[in-house]
Amino acid sequence: MQYYEIIGETPVKFIIEIGLGARIEEWKDLASKLKGIGGVLLYERFGIGRSQSSKLKRTPKQIAEELHDLLSSIECEEKIILIAHSQGGIYAQQFIRIYPECVGGVIFIDPLSARDCIFKERFSKKEYFQSGVDKSQNIIMLEKMSRFHLGWLSKKMMKSAPPLCYYDFSKEDAKTIIDSFVNRQHLITSYEEYVKAHDEENISELKLKGDFPDIPLTLITHSSDFAIEESMKYGNNTREFATTVEKLWQEVMKDYLTFSSNSNHIQASHSGHYIHLTEPGLIVSAAKNCMAKV
Repeated sequence: MQYYEIIGETPVKFIIEIGLGARIEEWKDLASKLKGIGGVLLYERFGIGRSQSSKLKRTPKQIAEELHDLLSSIECEEKIILIAHSQGGIYAQQFIRIYPECVGGVIFIDPLSARDCIFKERFSKKEYFQSGVDKSQNIIMLEKMSRFHLGWLSKKMMKSAPPLCYYDFSKEDAKTIIDSFVNRQHLITSYEEYVKAHDEENISELKLKGDFPDIPLTLITHSSDFAIEESMKYGNNTREFATTVEKLWQEVMKDYLTFSSNSNHIQASHSGHYIHLTEPGLIVSAAKNCMAKV
């Protein structure tokens, strides 16, 4: 079974597709802000958090089909609005292409692009590593530490890392998020999700508009100034290199704007990747605007 919670009343209007390795605790504050305008479904994909593991490959198509199965078991509006963050953007995009009749609109928040491979093409191997674009290495490191009984060190390290450094979570929610960093099944699934979401065989059709419907689409991206400063501070990158990475990052995310003739772009003013924690008002406003168009 997939673990889920419904915030607010049914029928559900909003579905939140969380990012790589995320837990729904990271999204409860935003969901509570949205519930006044529509019920919110928060769920964890198979193999993540409290959801049982699955032997099926963690491809975008498989994950989209599993979400559809979940929605079939709960009371939803005829046209839902998807809110997708980071790697969740790939899954939301795939869901929309397979089940366009189910979706009234979508809000992409700093989404992973199917053209993410462009970073490997443009940068040397050293530059690619330095850019911080590749999230798989952190997962591999945490899984190894867990395997060698160094989970206590992982927990200590991650207490000051995203998302915990961006929001004052309750002790219970913080513990749930931190425990994920030492849960081997969670980490193994996260790694497989990452690999499958970067496999050309699985994402080639997600690069262009193709059969993507002309639904209301909002793209919310992080502040470029904020991202550059973080890259310099935590990645020890020069301003020049950090700026190059940031320009490319914004470029590939803007691909999403070409998917619908009814699209708009909002750039956060003082947020990095975790906009839902630092500027949730942007998402709430986008959700209200989207509902007005559905």
